[in-house]
Amino acid sequence: MKKIILSTFLLTLAFLSKAQKIDTVYFDNKWVKTDKSNKYYYRVVEENKSKETFSVKDFYNTGTLQMEGTYSSMNPEVKNGEFIWYYDNGQKRIESTFKNNEIIKKREWDSNGNLKTEHELVNITNSTTGEATKAIIERVPQFPGGREALFDFISRKVRYPSALIKEGVVGRVIVRFVVTKEGKVTDPEIIQSIHPLLDAEAIRVVKLMPKWEPGKQNGEFVGVKFSLPFNFNL
Repeated sequence: MKKIILSTFLLTLAFLSKAQKIDTVYFDNKWVKTDKSNKYYYRVVEENKSKETFSVKDFYNTGTLQMEGTYSSMNPEVKNGEFIWYYDNGQKRIESTFKNNEIIKKREWDSNGNLKTEHELVNITNSTTGEATKAIIERVPQFPGGREALFDFISRKVRYPSALIKEGVVGRVIVRFVVTKEGKVTDPEIIQSIHPLLDAEAIRVVKLMPKWEPGKQNGEFVGVKFSLPFNFNL
C-alpha cells in the first residue's frame, strides 16, 4: 500500500512540473535587468502551460508586492486580464484591466487609499460632429443607482412574449444605444438577435429607461455608446 501511494505522489509531482515553470528575474531602479546583488525590484514568473498564461508578481527589494497580473506572452510582453500595482507601504495604487495590451479600465488611488481617478475605454460619440471613436473616458455614464439598480430595472420591466412560450425560445439579445451628453437614452439598435419578438421587447425596455448620469471627458459631458445584454429565459 505504501508503494502505491508513493508512486501516485511522484506521478503527481511529475505532472505539475510539466504544467508549471517558475522563474525569477532581477531589475534595477529603472527596470533594467540586473543580477541579484544589484536588484531594486525582482519578478517571479509562473508559467501555466495548460492555460498558456504567465502569472507575474513584481516585488520591491524589501519583499513587498509591487504588481501582480497575468500575461499571455512574456516575449513580447502581452498583458491580458486584471493587474494591480501597490505602493511600497502595501496600499493599492492602480487597478487596471488589459486586453491584448490595451487598457480597458483603470482606477488609481493615493497612498492614503483615496480614489484619485477612474477611467474606462469606451465607444464615445462626439456630440458636435457625431463621430464615433474609442477613448479612455474620465467618467462612464451611470444608470441612476448604479449597476444593481440597472439590473433590477430590467428584471422588473422585461416581459417574455406570451406568443413564444410554446416555442420556448431562449437566449441573449444585445442592444446598443447612446447615452447623450444630457443623459438621455437614444438610438437603440439590435446587434445580437435571437427572435424578432424578443428583440422588440429589449428595445421597448431600453426606451423606458430614465435619464442616466452622463459621461464626462476633459471636463465636458459627452455622448457614450453602450451595449447591454438581455437574457431571456422561460
